[in-house]
Amino acid sequence: MEKKQALSFKKWIAVFAVTIVVLGALICGFNVLVDPFGIFGDVLFDWYSYNMTQNPRAAKIAYLDKNYSKYDSYIIGCSKTGSYSTEALNRYYDGASFYNMLMYGGDMYDIELTAKYILENYDVKNIVVNMGLEETVRYDTQADEMKSNLHGKVDGSSLPAYYGKYIFANPSYAVSKITAWYNDGYLVNENDVFLPESGVYDKSVRDVERVGSLNEFLAAYPSFKTILKKEKLDAKDKCLGSVKRIKEMCDEKGVSFLMIISPIFHTEMDIYDKGQLEEFLTGLSQITDYWNFSGYNSVSYEPRYFYDPYHFRNPVGDMVLAKIFDDNSIYMPVDLGRYVTADNVAEHLSFYFGNHSKILVGDGSSGEADPAGGVKESVTETAAYSKNVPVLMYHHLDNAVANDAIMTPERFEEHMTALKNDGYSAISLVQLLDYVDKGVELPEKPVLITFDDGYASNYELAYPILEKYNMKAVINIIGVTAGKDTYKDTGAAIIPHFTYDEAREMIESGVIEIQSHSYDMHNSEVLDEDYRQGVYKKAGETEEEYIEAFCADFRRAEKEILDNTGSSVIAYAYPNGFYTTLSEVLLSRMGVRITMTVEEGMNTAIKGLPQSLRAMKRYRMHERITGEALVERLQKDGQ
Repeated sequence: MEKKQALSFKKWIAVFAVTIVVLGALICGFNVLVDPFGIFGDVLFDWYSYNMTQNPRAAKIAYLDKNYSKYDSYIIGCSKTGSYSTEALNRYYDGASFYNMLMYGGDMYDIELTAKYILENYDVKNIVVNMGLEETVRYDTQADEMKSNLHGKVDGSSLPAYYGKYIFANPSYAVSKITAWYNDGYLVNENDVFLPESGVYDKSVRDVERVGSLNEFLAAYPSFKTILKKEKLDAKDKCLGSVKRIKEMCDEKGVSFLMIISPIFHTEMDIYDKGQLEEFLTGLSQITDYWNFSGYNSVSYEPRYFYDPYHFRNPVGDMVLAKIFDDNSIYMPVDLGRYVTADNVAEHLSFYFGNHSKILVGDGSSGEADPAGGVKESVTETAAYSKNVPVLMYHHLDNAVANDAIMTPERFEEHMTALKNDGYSAISLVQLLDYVDKGVELPEKPVLITFDDGYASNYELAYPILEKYNMKAVINIIGVTAGKDTYKDTGAAIIPHFTYDEAREMIESGVIEIQSHSYDMHNSEVLDEDYRQGVYKKAGETEEEYIEAFCADFRRAEKEILDNTGSSVIAYAYPNGFYTTLSEVLLSRMGVRITMTVEEGMNTAIKGLPQSLRAMKRYRMHERITGEALVERLQKDGQ
């Protein structure tokens, strides 16, 4: 009996052990197959955007090991590096193929070892090293052994141990990847923030967010007012040592080397010890010439040029590269960036901290910091790079005013007279874009006049008045009703719309621009059986179906406008003013630079910031608004 019990016990121990081994093998196989960090080739999902989000240091190396032949140049650095466009770098480096090897939280230890691996294993022509200033504070740190460690091939660790760590990892990492894959949509989300083919962050959502007045922005992002903790630059010497070794490796291999210190928001600048920072910048000049965009300057005091207090926006990255490569085709502040050498570093430092007491306050003014915590001697400075731009929205002109979308020709002329007499200049969309893109100044008091829908009265009544007062306007037409007086195939009578022949005549005058109000997304709830509310999704419509329908509608409108008028579509007025983040991203990717809503209020156009032209507000014009009342409203909102 005892012998049987002993055998039974041994049998259960064996079964248990086999079960543990089988479960372990299943977990290992599961981890390798799902590959949540992308280090085993990700053969099942091929989702490197997710893998890089989990650990960019490791997943990007795994990706490059498979795709290195596509690239010959690399920009390497911390998360601030994400705002440098590889397309711009390729252009400036005359046909190079750049990859952005940004690593969030990356310090100069990570940058050095990554550069070393790339130089030793890939064919490389150019290396650009980008840093902020936080690399002088920390060196060789690892916040998470799974998500912030270097690839084993890069740091020289034991590869069996390195791969084993991920093979035997908690299966929750793999489960999270499957869950994220199942819930993934078109828009970027917290699970896939990278564009694997270029290595940059996917900022498609942040880059279409409306950016307007400083007060509105600071209310939405109060973190810009936070006072940050002071830091000592204890890693500055190690940081300099890494830069020296990277440059030596590049020189030895005949690889071009460029060093950049990125723009930094003034609250971050405030945390670094001035004496230590001077030592670092001087020491760096003894190792290599470099471009320094940090310090106190026009960009560092403007929060709207930043996504958050630690990361500047992509357009600022464009400014930096344009300054380095002497490209004057885009706007950049005159005080942004300096080429620093051993010969001029002392001069550079003499004004590097020169404006360190200057602060920006919520009303768009700046002044000297008051020891009591206030601001003294405030002077408006944002006017140098931003402009209030009111946008007026009209529809139909008629002597019979049946609703608020109709205005008499007399009232419209009264509006034009009042605007003219008060010093307003009607601007074109091209002027607006040139202001933002190139810094070309706008008139002192600009106004953008728009008409929606494309009614015949725009041609017959509004156009002659606009010509009379030399006032430009934009007409956003509905493609499906262009030149029509009945609604689609219903036979129902509608207010007549002007023809494309008439549109061409107006365009040739230089007074009118023709843009899009959709092809057929301005539906009638009464006349359309398959009704869509503006550009919103229909009930039961999948995301994929919606994207296909929305893009097809825009492309058809775009083609008809181009074919019939020769005008490219750069602006889109949302039907009924409805819009979503998805519609903004889709339009941006299809080349639309300006979008318009029906939300009332003043707009702030900002030089170098295309986001300031997204979801623009418009004042709804109707018969009850006198010319005097219009001017008073604009004056009040412009203060």
